[in-house]
Amino acid sequence: MTFVDNAFNNDESRIGRFLNAASHLMLPGLGAIAVAKSLLYLGIEHDSLQFVLIAGNLVLFCGLVHNDLTRLCVRCMSEVPADAGHQAERQQRVLWLRHAARSPLRMLAFLALLIIPAVLIHVLALPRVLALPVDAFWCVFMYSVWLHHRLRPWCPYCRDWGEGGGMHEPSPDPVVKATR
Repeated sequence: MTFVDNAFNNDESRIGRFLNAASHLMLPGLGAIAVAKSLLYLGIEHDSLQFVLIAGNLVLFCGLVHNDLTRLCVRCMSEVPADAGHQAERQQRVLWLRHAARSPLRMLAFLALLIIPAVLIHVLALPRVLALPVDAFWCVFMYSVWLHHRLRPWCPYCRDWGEGGGMHEPSPDPVVKATR
């Protein structure tokens, strides 16, 4: 996945800077999606809400790719909280949710959980409120992706800490330009 890693971590390229900046906007993107969905549930429909949903989900996708397929960047390292170990202990259920979607079968189940209600609502004209649990799950899951990336070295589900399991992730190269 060197191509993806280079695409997101190339400060010489406009696309690389854009992808990197978009990747770090996961939480605001998630908030924008939640506000837009809330307005849709209240019966307010407008093209701008659809744009917010598309843009927010693109930001989440960039963040997901950055979190899963690229190395930790300098900005990611600077966003790690000071009490990361304590937060990882408190947020174990949320971190578990991130790991719950790792297998291909579970990924398909998650996708079906997201797609089937949307199809039923749009094809059978069922009430939009039926998608509320799915939208809530999507928000919690994407929050778990964001949180996991910040707490990855302390995640109890990533590595076998008790059996001498070591870090299998290479340390990021310090980048002088990115520390300005």
